[in-house]
Amino acid sequence: MPKKFKKLQKISKRLTTHQLRRLPERDIALDMTDLYSRDLSDRASPYFLGYYSPDGIRYALESYGFFKILREKGYDNIQLTINTRDPYKQQVTVHYETKDPEHLLVELVVKKKHITIYPPFPSQIYGRNFEVIAVEWLCMQNPKGQFTSDKPQLPGQKYPGLGLGYITMEILVIMCGRLRTAGLVNRPDHFHNAQIYSTQFHYVEPVHEAKRQAIVRDLFPNYSLPEISWAIDLQCVTENDKEFQWEGTDQIIPIDRDLKEYFSGKSYKQYVIELKKQYHYWLNRTKFTEKIKEKSVAFTC
Repeated sequence: MPKKFKKLQKISKRLTTHQLRRLPERDIALDMTDLYSRDLSDRASPYFLGYYSPDGIRYALESYGFFKILREKGYDNIQLTINTRDPYKQQVTVHYETKDPEHLLVELVVKKKHITIYPPFPSQIYGRNFEVIAVEWLCMQNPKGQFTSDKPQLPGQKYPGLGLGYITMEILVIMCGRLRTAGLVNRPDHFHNAQIYSTQFHYVEPVHEAKRQAIVRDLFPNYSLPEISWAIDLQCVTENDKEFQWEGTDQIIPIDRDLKEYFSGKSYKQYVIELKKQYHYWLNRTKFTEKIKEKSVAFTC
C-alpha cells in the first residue's frame, strides 16, 4: 500500500461515528407533519448511503486533506453539495465560487448494489452474492488547467484532470470498509480509465481482464496510453481482425477476504494468462491519423 494511502487509513481510524453522522439541529427535528404522515417514503434521508451526514462528509474530506489539495491548486470558496433525494443513487458535487457547470470540480454518483460472481472455473465463490458500492459516475476536472502535448486531452474530457483519482478511490475504499461492503465497483467508460485503475481494480469477468492485458501487450510497445485510448474510441483498433468496440464492464477493488483470495489466486491469474493468448490487437495508424486531426489533439512524439 502506498505511503500516502496508509496515512489516509490512519486518519480514518480517528474519525468517529458521531463526527461522520452528525446533523444540524434543523435536520434532527421533525415537524408534526412528518411525525403523523401516513407515508414517509417520499421523505429523503439526510444520510449519504444511509450513513454519512453532509457535515460528516465535509469533515472527512477536510481531515483527509482533499480540500487542502484543491486550495493548493488555486481553488477557493469550495462548495460541497450532497444529494440524497434518490435512495438508490447518491450524489456528491464540489464547485468553486459558483455552483454552475463551468465551476464544477468533482461530481460523484454512487449506489449500493449486489453482484453475483460466476467464475468460469471451479471456485468457492461461484454463485455467491456480494453487496458493493458502485461508482455510477465520476468526473474530476481542472477548469483552470490546459491540455499539453505531454498531457493531451483524453476521450470524455472537457478539461484536464485534477490528479486526485487515486486519493478519491482510496477514500471510497475506506467508505466501503466502514459500511461493511464487499468491495468498490467501477465501470470505466474508456480504455484509459480501465488501464489507470488496473493497479487497484480487477475485472469481475476474467475475459475482460485478458483483453486489457492483451491490448497492453500488443499496443503499448509502440503507442502511448492517450493514443491507444483515442484509437479505441475512434474505432481505429482491430481485435482478431475485426473492429474493436469498447465495452465498459465491472471492475472491482475487493475488500471481502474471499474476494481478495479469488482475484489474487492462481486460478484467476492462470485463466487470464491462457485466455489473452486468444486475443490480438492492431492499431490502424493511417485511419487514426486522419480521425485524430478532427479532434485537434496533439501527442508528444
